[in-house]
Amino acid sequence: MIDKSHREDAVRSARERLITEGLVRASVPASLVAEEIEQSWRRSVSHHVNPAAGPHILGEIDPDSAILRAAGRILDQWENNLTDTRMSLFLADEEGRIVSRRIVDAQDARALDSANAAEGFVFSEQALGTNGLGTPLEGRGVVFVRGNEHFNEALSRLACAGAPIKHPITGRIVGSLSIASHVDAASPLMVSMARQAGYQIAEALELMADSRNLELARTYRQFRSSKHPVLVMNSETVMTDLPALAHFDAESHAYLWEMLRLHHWDQDKLQLELPLLGTEAMVRRLGRAGQEAIFALEFMEPASAAENDVAVVHHPQQAAARTSTPALRDVLDGLSSRQARATPSSAVQQQLTAAAAGGGLITVIGGPGTGKRHQASRWLRKHTGQEPTTVQAGDLTSDARAWTAMEAALGEGRGVIVADEGGFAGGLRGRLAEFAETARPDVHPGARVILTERTNTAALTDETSGESELSPPVRLPSLAEQRSELPDVVREVFAELFPGAPAPRFSPAALQCLLAWRWPGNVAELARLLTDLRRAAGSGLIQTKDLPAPMRQTSWSSLSRYEQSERDAIMTALAEAGGNKSRAAEILGIGRTTLYRKMRALKIDDDERMIAPGA
Repeated sequence: MIDKSHREDAVRSARERLITEGLVRASVPASLVAEEIEQSWRRSVSHHVNPAAGPHILGEIDPDSAILRAAGRILDQWENNLTDTRMSLFLADEEGRIVSRRIVDAQDARALDSANAAEGFVFSEQALGTNGLGTPLEGRGVVFVRGNEHFNEALSRLACAGAPIKHPITGRIVGSLSIASHVDAASPLMVSMARQAGYQIAEALELMADSRNLELARTYRQFRSSKHPVLVMNSETVMTDLPALAHFDAESHAYLWEMLRLHHWDQDKLQLELPLLGTEAMVRRLGRAGQEAIFALEFMEPASAAENDVAVVHHPQQAAARTSTPALRDVLDGLSSRQARATPSSAVQQQLTAAAAGGGLITVIGGPGTGKRHQASRWLRKHTGQEPTTVQAGDLTSDARAWTAMEAALGEGRGVIVADEGGFAGGLRGRLAEFAETARPDVHPGARVILTERTNTAALTDETSGESELSPPVRLPSLAEQRSELPDVVREVFAELFPGAPAPRFSPAALQCLLAWRWPGNVAELARLLTDLRRAAGSGLIQTKDLPAPMRQTSWSSLSRYEQSERDAIMTALAEAGGNKSRAAEILGIGRTTLYRKMRALKIDDDERMIAPGA
């Protein structure tokens, strides 16, 4: 029988051999340490953890974090129960950073401080190797680490029982809890105690959870028993067990959610073919009355490729007709083929090339801010290699020098843009068409005249002079008309504004706001927004709180009258309390946890909570 001292020496020697001899050559006797300890040692060695190095500090702790709010009362209870045991409690977040420490005896506090076992220090396995906080995060299970089983030498006087904390809805490990004592006072009961405390914190997280996500989790569990893979989603969350949905990114989620939400649901389900995923799905619209909808997609057997690789939407009872709403058919087509199709800007450039093949005047029409002049300049620069000359249409009626400038520009092999925002008068259009058609053998073939006009003022024929019909114009759609291509437009505009910078990343909720926005200023408005976001959010994830307040409101404009009143009341209370959530909860007569839940459910962002309704 190996006594305690000899066992500690043997454990230390086995760990050191693993470090010095390497993972392949060294072996650990199965009777010496538990399997989860050996696996953790091996992970620590593979991460090149220094057993003599201390932990580092990782930023400030958010006292308002979900795990701290959920664990506070539970840690208080366990601290009270452990008063006479000289055991200490530690709570870590998903990074392995200690966010709370409960110590009964001051002598223990000094010993733990010497090992930097305090709030703010990171005890992940990658930082310290095997320990009672980091190992449960990596191994996803309960662990008991005693003495020299710790990878870090500073922890060798401790025994730590640790348990992971799993989020009850997402199943993600969001933290860990450890009960620690001096190694000589260790008890196997510490393992069951840590496990129980971890369960209690997970239950508290479920009680705090957004009611929408709880409903989503229930729906997922209901459909998960199906023989087919399933995906369920609300506006912010996707739950799925389908590996093929690695292609189903935040953009696809926001895009599909918006169109399913707007679809006219005259029946409770419809059938989709999704060539991108190589399958088809039965979609059901669920959710309780007065709550946000939940969509459940049950994936059938892999479907054969649809004709022309176009996704088709149809009601099950009308399979022969294969009908769908145009908006939903467009979005599914976009999801299935967006990698292969031309970008919105390149499509316009192709239309300009086709219009140029006919000779004569090229006309580009579109609403304010659609990018008419930008697209015309881009085409002319590409085909002439020079910057085009821009002339205001009004100058052609009053200043002969404008015609001379156009003649000179064409003679130099440069293109000409005639910008008209008010409509041509008299026979000016015909005169401009004749000018563009005049043969100039010495002129560069790409040096063309492009007229840009607002949609509501453009005419295809000169009604006053009886001139011959002009070539069909190239029409630039409004940004609202390009809703199915909005993510592509965002990337294109951003790339032109900030060449070489990584494309902006939007959260699903933020992207839904962009999809629902009216875009009265078209591409020009989008360019201003992206410039402001670049300045405010940098290269980080863009969330709803980063968007202008009117744009954020589109995400909650579908609230019921009761929900809208509740939202207004909360915002008023927050404004009255100066943003203090605890005080606002008192004003409303509800608990702080309830207030947090309602703020999430009603999409009240931190940066708008100081604004009272009607302010």
